[in-house]
Amino acid sequence: MDLVNGSSNPDYLFERALKAFGRDEVEDALATLIGIVSERPDFAPAQNLIGICHLRLNQFILAERALLKAISLSENAAFYANLGLIYLCSGNLERAAEAYKTSLHLDFSSPEICSNLAMILSTFNQHQEALQYFRQAARLQPNVAQMQFNLGVCLFRLHQLPEAEAVLRATLALDPAHAEARRKLADLLAQCGRFEECFEQYRAIGAWGWLQFAKRISVSWLDLAEVDAAFISELKVGAAIPVSPWCLLNMPDLTPQLERTAAHNYAVSNISALKEPTIAMATRAPSTAEPLRIGYLSSDFHNHATAYLLTGVLEAHDLEAHEIVLISYGEQHDDECSQRLRATGFPFVDISGMSDRKAAELIASHKIDILVEMKGHTGSARLGITALRPAPIIVSWLGHPGTLGHERLADYIIGDAIVTPPEDAEFFSERIALMPNCYQPNDSARALPEASTRTDAGLPESGLVFCSFNQHPKFNPATFDVWARLLTECSDSVLWLRHYEDSNANVLRELEARGVQPERVIFALPLSQTEHIARLRLADIALDTFPCTSHTTASDALWAGVPLITQKGKTFTSRVAASILTTHGLPELVTNTYDEYFALAMELASDKKRRADIKKRIESARTTSPLFDTAGFARDLEKLFRRIVEDHTSPTREQSFVAIQA
Repeated sequence: MDLVNGSSNPDYLFERALKAFGRDEVEDALATLIGIVSERPDFAPAQNLIGICHLRLNQFILAERALLKAISLSENAAFYANLGLIYLCSGNLERAAEAYKTSLHLDFSSPEICSNLAMILSTFNQHQEALQYFRQAARLQPNVAQMQFNLGVCLFRLHQLPEAEAVLRATLALDPAHAEARRKLADLLAQCGRFEECFEQYRAIGAWGWLQFAKRISVSWLDLAEVDAAFISELKVGAAIPVSPWCLLNMPDLTPQLERTAAHNYAVSNISALKEPTIAMATRAPSTAEPLRIGYLSSDFHNHATAYLLTGVLEAHDLEAHEIVLISYGEQHDDECSQRLRATGFPFVDISGMSDRKAAELIASHKIDILVEMKGHTGSARLGITALRPAPIIVSWLGHPGTLGHERLADYIIGDAIVTPPEDAEFFSERIALMPNCYQPNDSARALPEASTRTDAGLPESGLVFCSFNQHPKFNPATFDVWARLLTECSDSVLWLRHYEDSNANVLRELEARGVQPERVIFALPLSQTEHIARLRLADIALDTFPCTSHTTASDALWAGVPLITQKGKTFTSRVAASILTTHGLPELVTNTYDEYFALAMELASDKKRRADIKKRIESARTTSPLFDTAGFARDLEKLFRRIVEDHTSPTREQSFVAIQA
C-alpha cells in the first residue's frame, strides 16, 4: 500500500470508496470496501456501504448480510433505513416495515423513511398506523407537494374528508400541475356530493373517464355526450387509462373491443404486480381424479350482493369431491351472510392486513387448485394478488361483468351462451368457460315475504307502478327518454326508483325536462333484503337500464314475481338481464332496441291480463327454473371446474372456450 499518501488508512480508503460510489463505479468501490473489512471487520460504515453496493448490483442476499453485520456493530438509524431499503427492493415488505420502524425509533427526523414506511403500511391497508408517519413526513417537508399529497390520500382513505380536502388543496398550492392531487380532490368532492366542484377539477386535467362516471353518479348529463366522446377518442388511440373499467360499463359507445382495450390499458398502467415476477408455487398439479381444492377470493363475505348470490352455492358444494377455502381481504362482519358462511365450517383465510405478495404466498401455501377471483375491477379489488399467480388456475367470476384485460390476472372467465357467446372470445383476455344456464347463481333458501301494502311503501292506492331499483349511475339519457314516454302515455302510472340523496334532485329535473311531473316519481329508502322483496312485490312492471343492465336487481324482481323488461346489447353487462330472463323461461321480455323496449312496456302496461299471466309464470317457475335451483347450479359449476382443469392440462386446446352440457 502507498504509505506515503496514507492509503493504508481505513478512513482514507473509505473516502476513496465513497467517491467511487458517487461516480457510479460500484464494483471498484466494492473492491476497496472488501479490502477494508478484511483488515477491519468491525468498521461499521464500510459494512453499511458494502450492503448499498450489493443493493445497487441487485445482490440482495449479500446486501442483507452486510447490513446485518453493520447493525451488529452499531445500532444506527441509517443502517436500519438501508436494511429497510434492501427489503423493499427485494419485495419483502413486512421485513422492510420492521427495519424502517426501528430506524425511526432511533431517529424520527427522516421524511423519506417516514414516507417509505407509511407507503408500505398503506399497501397492507393499515391506513390508521400509516397516518402518523405520513403526518411526520409532511411536517418535516411542509413545502414538498408529494409529502402533502401522500398525507391527503391517507386521510381520504380514512374518511377524514375535511382535513383531506385541506391537505390536497395545500398540495395544489405548492404544485398546481400535480394531476394526481387534482384527481384525488375531485374524487373527494364527488364523495361529498359537491359535483360541480368535482367536475371542474376533472376537467382541469382532462380526466374524461372519471368525469363521465361522476356525471353518471350524480345524473348530471349536461354535455355528457361530449365527455363520453372525448374519452372514447383517447381510448381508440391507446392512451393509458387511469380510470377503472368498472366505471365505464354504462357508456353506450363502449364496444366489446374498446372494453378489452380499456381493461388492458388500465391493468398494465395501474397494477404494479404485473411488473413483478410471479411467486414460486409449491403446489400440486390439479387433477380431476382427486378432490379439487377451490379457493374463493373476495372482500364481500357479508351482506353484499355477491354474498347474497353465492352463499347458497357454497352451502351446496359436494364436499366429498371438493375442498373449499374462503379467502378474504375485507372487513369482518357479523350479519346473516357472514354467519351462514361461518356455519359451513370452511377454512377462512384473512389476508386483509397483508401485502399482495405476502397474501399470494399464503394462498399458495394452501395448495389451491382453482382460485376464483370474485371482485375483478370493482371497488376495493386487489388484482395484484392474482397477478402474482398464487394458484395454477385462476378463474374470474361474478364480481366484474367483463374481461380483466390481462392474461396474468385470470385464465378463465365464467359466463354463459348469452353474456359470453363463443364468437366473442376475441374480446376477452381469458378463455371463456360456459355454464349451461345463466352464469349468475341464486339462493333458493332466501326469504319470500308477503307483499307490503302500497300505503306502507308510499305508493298511490291505484294506478300502474313502474319500478327500477338499479343504482342511479346505470341511468342514461336515452333510457329516460323512453321512461318519460311511458309515463306520458300511461297517465295513471308512477315511477318507483331507488333513493340516492345526492342525485334524486337531478333525476327529477331530467324527467321534468321530459314532461314528467315530480309527484309521479317516488323514491324508495333503503331496507333490509327481506323488507325490500316484500315491497318490490307491489310493482307492476320493472324497467331495466341500458347498457349496464340489472344483475342481482333482475333476480330480485323475478323472485318477487315482477315482470322485467330489458334490452340486450353487445357487451357482457348489457346481456346479464337477458340471460337471467331467458333462464327463467321469459325470453319474450328481452328486446333489442329502445323502440322494441317501449312497445313491449306499453303492451304490458295496457294489458292487465297479460301482465297477470306473466306474473303467474314467473311465480310458478320459482321451483322449476334453473335460475333458482341452487343445488343444480352447484353441480353445474363443479362440472365446469373439472372441465376447466381438463382444458388447462390438455396439451392441445383447439377451441377458444370451454363448455359443459346441461
